[in-house]
Amino acid sequence: MIPKISVEKAVHSNAIFIDTRTPKEFAEDHLPNAVNIPLFSNDERAIIGTLYKQVSQEKAIEKGVELFSQRLPDFMREIHKVKDKELIIYCWRGGMRSKAVVSLLAALGYNVQQLEGGHKQYRRYVREKLEQYTITPKLIILWGLTCSGKTALLSHFPNALNLEQLAQHRGSLYGGIGLSPNTQKRFESLLLQRLEQLQEEKYIVVEGESKRIGKVVMPAFLSAALKKGIHVFVKRSLEKRASLAMNEYFTTADDITKIKEITLNLKKVISTKDKNTVVQLLDRKKYQDAAKILLQQYYDPLYTHTLKNIHYQFELNNNDIETAAQELKSMF
Repeated sequence: MIPKISVEKAVHSNAIFIDTRTPKEFAEDHLPNAVNIPLFSNDERAIIGTLYKQVSQEKAIEKGVELFSQRLPDFMREIHKVKDKELIIYCWRGGMRSKAVVSLLAALGYNVQQLEGGHKQYRRYVREKLEQYTITPKLIILWGLTCSGKTALLSHFPNALNLEQLAQHRGSLYGGIGLSPNTQKRFESLLLQRLEQLQEEKYIVVEGESKRIGKVVMPAFLSAALKKGIHVFVKRSLEKRASLAMNEYFTTADDITKIKEITLNLKKVISTKDKNTVVQLLDRKKYQDAAKILLQQYYDPLYTHTLKNIHYQFELNNNDIETAAQELKSMF
């Protein structure tokens, strides 16, 4: 009989999760700290799926066995690295992939269990937890114009919730530059994991965000929580903001190309003259000057209205990050 474990028990165990799905499936989302040791490549999985749909389940299984047999030595070499650990194996829905691996490893004497319902059941667990989640620590919410150094401030607090880091996106049309944005599924998994880590803290430091960060959407409870708590307005000079923007966004030739494309496609919020000026400055490598125009003509008008409607309990000058971090810590 295949040894199994529920998602609820698994996520609170010290076991190592082995994700047997394809690299593509793994990248979309996976359990916390899981290791991807796929049975099939992305292309092989597609071949098996096509056989299943167009020929038969039997032929799909035959092909799967053939492909896995070829991969088995490499698979076992990776598994051998964690042979002395408690292992939890999963695939998409607790089906044939994970069952076959658990049967093999159990026969070889490994301490191994199959995750009931696989990643599909884990996704249900995450959604249900987030739907009824309550944040118990007090929230300290940092607001301010773009590139005011709010993210850098967060890095000074071990009790910080960095939503942009979880989303791998900074929230604007330019927000994905230089990053690989996470899927909604991945964002939710990372969010739940981080909230559970912070639940015993006295307070959580978080940057104020809109409901949407790039393409991911925050759960309703979190959007509501960001309207409450202690609100801190973070100020920084235009020069320092432009310098930060230059160092964060204007780092590679590919980044510059994307900034040009986005800028030229902006509508209404910035004039044609300013758009052309930004592109000309980028061509001349005057990145900080280009950043100033984008901050003043695009970002600031975009966010000023929202910032004006918030009641701030504190104001923080962030021209010097170390001093600002110490001042913020002394407030609480």
